[in-house]
Amino acid sequence: DTCPQYVGLLLLFAFSVGGMLNYLGISAFLRISDAAFLNLSLLTGDAWAVLYSVYAEHIYPPGTFYVALVITVTGVLIYETAPSPVTDNKVEERPEVLGEIQLVENVDADTDTEREVSTTVQEGRVFV
Repeated sequence: DTCPQYVGLLLLFAFSVGGMLNYLGISAFLRISDAAFLNLSLLTGDAWAVLYSVYAEHIYPPGTFYVALVITVTGVLIYETAPSPVTDNKVEERPEVLGEIQLVENVDADTDTEREVSTTVQEGRVFV
């Protein structure tokens, strides 16, 4: 037997929304951290599945799983104790831009007519 069509459509919709939320969550995570930590965190996801199988289903994994779990958690701990590779601790000093900046942009690529845009910088702000 198969499920009714409305149940199938509801499950498809729930799967689509779940996938969208997954990708939105990953992109939000990658804004504050980096891909290496995301991969290490995803590897620990198997631990939750095994935890469920042990307590709810009384199915125990082989000993090699625990070895792999210890290696993964150790990798996460080592990664978290090191300085972040995403941020640079050096503050880059930029010289102040003073005076007037002239920008030239193409208005029409076919006729090569150019228009000058004049901008001025005052107190670190650019005015067009």
